[in-house]
Amino acid sequence: MHPDSSTLLDQVRSLCPTCGENVNAVIFERDGKVYQRPDCSRHPDLQALIFSDAAFYRKLDQWNQRIFPSSAEAPKSVSCEGTQGQGDFLSVNGPTLAVMDITNRCNYKCPVCFAEVNEGDQYSLDLEQISKMLQSLLDRPTPCRNIQFSGGEPTLHPQFPEIVRKARDLGFKHIQVATNGSRFADYDYVRLCEDAGLHTLYLQFDGMSDDVYLKLRGQRLLDKKIKIVENIAKSNMRIVLVPVIASSVNVDQIGPIFRFALQHSKHITGISIQPAALVGRIDLPDQTESFNLATMATEFGAQTGLTRFPDDWFPLNAVSTITRAMGRLRHDQETNPCCDAHCSLGTFFYVDDDNKPHCLTHFFDLDRFFRGIHDLPARETQGVLRQQVSRLQELRRFVKCFDRKKAPRELTFQRLLRSLDNWEDKSVGRGPGWFRRGFNGMFVAGMHFMDSRSYNFRRLRRCIIQYVTTDNEVLPFCCYNAGPRFRVEEETTRLQMRDRLAGSLATQA
Repeated sequence: MHPDSSTLLDQVRSLCPTCGENVNAVIFERDGKVYQRPDCSRHPDLQALIFSDAAFYRKLDQWNQRIFPSSAEAPKSVSCEGTQGQGDFLSVNGPTLAVMDITNRCNYKCPVCFAEVNEGDQYSLDLEQISKMLQSLLDRPTPCRNIQFSGGEPTLHPQFPEIVRKARDLGFKHIQVATNGSRFADYDYVRLCEDAGLHTLYLQFDGMSDDVYLKLRGQRLLDKKIKIVENIAKSNMRIVLVPVIASSVNVDQIGPIFRFALQHSKHITGISIQPAALVGRIDLPDQTESFNLATMATEFGAQTGLTRFPDDWFPLNAVSTITRAMGRLRHDQETNPCCDAHCSLGTFFYVDDDNKPHCLTHFFDLDRFFRGIHDLPARETQGVLRQQVSRLQELRRFVKCFDRKKAPRELTFQRLLRSLDNWEDKSVGRGPGWFRRGFNGMFVAGMHFMDSRSYNFRRLRRCIIQYVTTDNEVLPFCCYNAGPRFRVEEETTRLQMRDRLAGSLATQA
């Protein structure tokens, strides 16, 4: 199944990038890098680089074995007989973050648009339909209270502030928008959205050079992006910068983006780096040596001097274990699902009063912390006094992970825990006066969405970022936008709904 010079790492169910057939795929190491090759009888010679550091890839496998014990099994062939249906593309998890496309209208035509927004048929969901979809998320066995409005450009929906207000009134605890930011260049619109209850802008931000925007977005945008950040800084909303990184265009912008974010760290809470994926509309120069999460981590360290590779980087499913631990310490019943370790990597910085960043792993033993989480006792029915004693005992166990001598002077373990708790609940952690209850911090993470070269059903089934559809179902991000691309089917349904509504109104008239 693989050349003699390579080492088999895993075998997964996948799709052939050329014909879309449901096939096995081998994941193997060669010359210190990791590749994936589908076992397709009609297209036997396809393979793609998916991770540029095999040792780190194996470390992520160890994380998966910790979070998902069944993944400790040796690689073996997986059944892929028959034709896949939609059920094969569903996640076993509920969404931790639900994404809702509310319109396919957009005022940009970016060469890297995974949604492949075009100038053809357009729709905007009506407020009644959106309300039903929001309510369906709350009615799930484990309610999803984190929503990201997307599109198209969601702020082009004529009722966008009303939609945000509806989500707030229904009880969503974190409301964000994936946006190119164009409408937030108008400060009156910033105030309107803040008053409606918007918490965070997931802001398209590809670099500190207009040459980058010309290649990735087809126009000069840097001045407008800076203006948007300055406007949000006058509000109590927050920003996560979202650069799409293409190996031939803007890898060198990772450091400059971080330095810009640091200058605005009271309002920019994170950077979510997205390697350019071959989905939707993408028109870029040679992408054979694909930018991936291992490249991201090494480049960040090289360009900033702030992190060690791979010691300071951990999978974002580790964050889910943090929130699980905080829930157990509070004796909450709900637990958060975890995504696959290969989906995302991150590192976290404490930003001190002089705006200097300190990498969390330099003074906090994350590995020991996560091992301790798994030793926490399950929630038990017990009296209030017993719960308090148990909580104190558990806290003592974790304080040993915190190296006070290496930590920034003003940071204590209690303040760190309180901030992690506040970070989980954005309505508390970033509400008025948040800086008195916690500390200023910034996450740098990479989210590697799958395309036809890296499709992996195991990752898909562990997905926690899911789209909500007009029939109130949820679909993993990567099958909505890649593989079978259920986005096309869903948007066809929405256009039909638009036409039926228009016909009904015409009849009434």
